Amino acid sequence: MKIFLYLLIFFFVLIINQKVLAQSVSISGKIMDENRKMIANVNVSYKQINSGALLGFVKTDSNGIFKLFIKGIKSDSVQLDFSHLSYAKHSAIVRNETRDFTFILRNEIRKIREVKVIDPPMFKRKDTLNYTVDAFIGKEDRVVADIIKKLPGIQMQGDQILYQGQPIQKFMVNNLDLMGGRYAMINNNLPMDAVVRVQVVENDQPIKILDSLIFSGRASLNLELKKFTTTGTAKISAGVKPVAWDVNVTPMTFGKTFQMLNSLQTNNIGTDVAKGLISYYKGGDRFNTTQENHLGPSYFSIRDINSPEFNENKWLDNQIFMFNSTLLQKLKNGIELKGDVSYYTDRRKRRGYVRSEYFIENDDVVSFESVDNRSQIRVMNLGLLLEKNEKHIFLRNSLKYNRRWDDDQGVVLLNELDEIDQRRRYTSESLQNSLSIGKMFGKQLVDIQSSISYNRTPQSLTVLPGQFTDILNQGHTYDQLMQDVLFTSFGWNNSLGMVKKIRNWRLMPKIVFNYKRSGLQTAIKIQTGSKQLDLGKDYLNDMNSTSLQLATDMALGWERGKWKFYIELPYRILYFDVDQQGIKTVNSSVRQALNPNTNLTYLLDSRNELLINASVGKEYGNLDNFYNGFIVNQYRNMQRYSSRLLSTQYKRGELTYRYKNILKAIFGNVSYRYSSENRDYTFTTLIDDKGRATIGLADRFSGNNIHEVSANISRLFSSSKTVLKFNGTTSWEKSDYLVNENIGKRKTSFRSGSLEVINNFFTFVSGEYKMTIAQNVSRLTGNVRNKIRYNNYDFNLSFYPVEHHSLIFQNSIYQNNISGQKDQYFLDASYRYQIDKLRMEMAFTVNNIWNNKRFIQQSTSNFETVQSYFEMRERQFLISLKFRIK
Repeated sequence: MKIFLYLLIFFFVLIINQKVLAQSVSISGKIMDENRKMIANVNVSYKQINSGALLGFVKTDSNGIFKLFIKGIKSDSVQLDFSHLSYAKHSAIVRNETRDFTFILRNEIRKIREVKVIDPPMFKRKDTLNYTVDAFIGKEDRVVADIIKKLPGIQMQGDQILYQGQPIQKFMVNNLDLMGGRYAMINNNLPMDAVVRVQVVENDQPIKILDSLIFSGRASLNLELKKFTTTGTAKISAGVKPVAWDVNVTPMTFGKTFQMLNSLQTNNIGTDVAKGLISYYKGGDRFNTTQENHLGPSYFSIRDINSPEFNENKWLDNQIFMFNSTLLQKLKNGIELKGDVSYYTDRRKRRGYVRSEYFIENDDVVSFESVDNRSQIRVMNLGLLLEKNEKHIFLRNSLKYNRRWDDDQGVVLLNELDEIDQRRRYTSESLQNSLSIGKMFGKQLVDIQSSISYNRTPQSLTVLPGQFTDILNQGHTYDQLMQDVLFTSFGWNNSLGMVKKIRNWRLMPKIVFNYKRSGLQTAIKIQTGSKQLDLGKDYLNDMNSTSLQLATDMALGWERGKWKFYIELPYRILYFDVDQQGIKTVNSSVRQALNPNTNLTYLLDSRNELLINASVGKEYGNLDNFYNGFIVNQYRNMQRYSSRLLSTQYKRGELTYRYKNILKAIFGNVSYRYSSENRDYTFTTLIDDKGRATIGLADRFSGNNIHEVSANISRLFSSSKTVLKFNGTTSWEKSDYLVNENIGKRKTSFRSGSLEVINNFFTFVSGEYKMTIAQNVSRLTGNVRNKIRYNNYDFNLSFYPVEHHSLIFQNSIYQNNISGQKDQYFLDASYRYQIDKLRMEMAFTVNNIWNNKRFIQQSTSNFETVQSYFEMRERQFLISLKFRIK
């Protein structure tokens, strides 16, 4: 916190000094012609003597008067330049001090040379930053995602879009939000030549009724199309070694009042198209306008292998089928109706090895597991939305139904001796309706929000042969272990609020009432032959919990000039009641919490911005995990928690500086984040000689502290058609842990950096290069130290030897410091032939040319180091036909 305060003081001193310096020297005067008549609209600029760099300028008013504030010049004199189409150019050297002058310009008619007007790569109008798509297109680009990832100021983390390091809050096409956060479906299938501009609306307030009431520091993205049209993509691919397919038909329609997207996709080439259904934003500042589907908690899993930290199409063994249909209709009265349905089924195979080493005082435990898993995931989503978003009223009602079925089977060979079969079944079904209403009464906004939800989640885990014999069967072996769980929940959340504007102030009081009722029934059964054994109440849960929250939330906002300030003081009264097997483990317990948070924004000028966020408070544990009967959550892990309320006190702060220069196409931001948590409990872990863990809670305090500094810089070099991007992060973390009754502290330092260069200057070749370097060092009690380092390099080259023909090479190198792991070099190559008349492209692709078969990676936890040996996809040949729809 001292570092945070010192930085805060430093930036405020910097701001004050800047304002003082900015006002220390001012040169003013009037400009006349030879007839002593005042001249309006004369450009008056200043710079250092004999320098070409313009430092600032103004125009004379209707009376021919100007005033310049001189900044950035330390010399005794300054050069003034005067320019007007009807007068001769004139320069004067004057003293760099506050004075008043009179200048006379000579009459002269100047001819303007013929110029060709083209859109610049980037330009800004008010709060909208426009990127001209044609300035960034390369011959290898096909869809709009290929363009967006190149834009300076924008980063993409997978399919998620960030602007100046912050996720966008809205993704629109022609100013309509069709997909409601699931924008990857558009991004990866909308042909790039259908788009004129990519627009970033800074400080966007998507809810119109809040536009003049609540400041938004978030950005939205809009795609401006060339015309209202039906477009999209279609692709069919087939391959061998092994037999492969990839089919994608995604037509989409974008009109003024009607939009629609349909998509049918299936493949087994390692592409998880279900990621296109992920929603990347929830809503605005006042109204939670997008609700995620509420899946019930999963209490167990089969033993798995950590996924590699690089492109999934090199290792994912899948067979996926997905369908989505989304429709939006805007009526004449301003109401938007939206409906969507989606379904996918995904079969996966995963093979590999896991080596786990546990660092325990005076003893290290090592286990080796060979893993062979089969999984099937099925998910269905249905949604219906009604929304009216106007200046004087906001209405939104969202109805969603979600169902998910998982069926996982796995075989583990433990230490090359014990074969263990696992099967997990999980079903979650939820129904939710959310209503938000906001209306202006005079100059006051009154808003009401209410949501109701229900969830039912049965699940089971079967393990053969039975495990934890010492705990569950007095040391005797038995045939199988069966764990059953049924979780149910009902929730009802409500709030009533008001926003009142008084000059530069905003008063925003709110009352909140939330209710939640949950049930958890679990049982462990062990079986030998046809005989089942009842284990008693320590292995059963019959829990019903109730929680109520009554809160008053007073928020205060202030805006004036370059300053924007916001503070929120939510005070909560919490009620908890838990019944476990007919016994009141928590009897009508009442708690209180005050969790203030605040943020401050200062615009130094049009290029520089400073943001500060801070929050403190107290949180209480989730009652869904509030049980004291054992639950086996993996063949090697079982856990139970104590029947008491758990609390965590936290402090969080963030300081961010942002810079953007539209004329030079430079964007940058630097952030420092701090987080501190103090818990009144500690997770405990008991590990046996086979690496099996029993997890619980201890009544002792523990803490966690994190410091993080991150930076992002990007620039467009227009003359060479090159985009340069740099990202860097460094962090330090301390956390407490308790293993086998030994207290420990883990200290972790993490550093990473990436450099990306994209060039489209030449007509016959284009390229992309990205380098990522990262290092993670963990230090545990007992002088145990673990260091993980990896370097990833991606280099893509596209050649265009003849019109309509292209050759593309994708090179990747993955390095780490694991003993025995060689550098992994992946090479993919493809040939493309474009047939313009048919709007079709034919491609022949070879993936994993060098046929790499295995990759090793490493990860650490508080007391464990895990090495994962992951089997890669084999070399594969594909022939593809890709069409543009209209």
